[in-house]
Amino acid sequence: MNARALRRLTTVTVLALTSVATVAACSSAGPSRPDPTPSTTPSTAPSTPAASTPTPPAADPTRPTTGPPCLGAVIYTINASDTGKPWPNLCITVGGVLLVKNLGPQGFSLSPAGKVDCWYEAAVRDCRLIHTGTVKVTIVNAHQTRQLTLVIADAASPPLPAPACLPAGAVRRVDANDGGPPWGALCMKLGAVLRFENLGPGRLSADPQSAVSTKYEAGVHTVSFVKAATVTFRVTNPNETRELIVVAVR
Repeated sequence: MNARALRRLTTVTVLALTSVATVAACSSAGPSRPDPTPSTTPSTAPSTPAASTPTPPAADPTRPTTGPPCLGAVIYTINASDTGKPWPNLCITVGGVLLVKNLGPQGFSLSPAGKVDCWYEAAVRDCRLIHTGTVKVTIVNAHQTRQLTLVIADAASPPLPAPACLPAGAVRRVDANDGGPPWGALCMKLGAVLRFENLGPGRLSADPQSAVSTKYEAGVHTVSFVKAATVTFRVTNPNETRELIVVAVR
């Protein structure tokens, strides 16, 4: 074989090997991957809706926005002869009781007075909270004048504990012929029953009437409460008209 033929054969062999290497390299690379970065041009970027701001719930004007949390319809006792630190502000839901001990018939006042119904005996005041609002309690003992700020709040939802109220299913009897001291205010949970006994037809009224359902039979008015409210009952006897205030709570 001459030199020209040898050079030609060498050139063909090199070209063939280069082609094989190129094909192998393309086969091992696999399919190309898409670009993981999404397009951000205005024509292709998805539109994002504006974020909405939730509307806050309306404030309940019958519940305090500051100060201590409410205790529910509880019986809260204070010692009127205490001379220690100032009493902290207090919050109790309507229907509860403020029990004031160790204070004679004088030296006690409420401002305003119509939100609380108090009954006094033997140096103890049993004060039922009958309407919502803020009350200033002033106590003058033998050493000083003290004040307590009492917030009477509407019942919470769900209800807070109400140990100062008669439970559902309880029955409270009231003798309409009772001629003793004025009746003290009560608290009853929905489902409790109030019975006015020894009272003829047409001699019992309730305000508001929409808060109660009344049945009459044989001298007995049986009252059930259909919604939470402060109800004033009036019993009309031949010689007097008596009132009973009942706070109905859930």
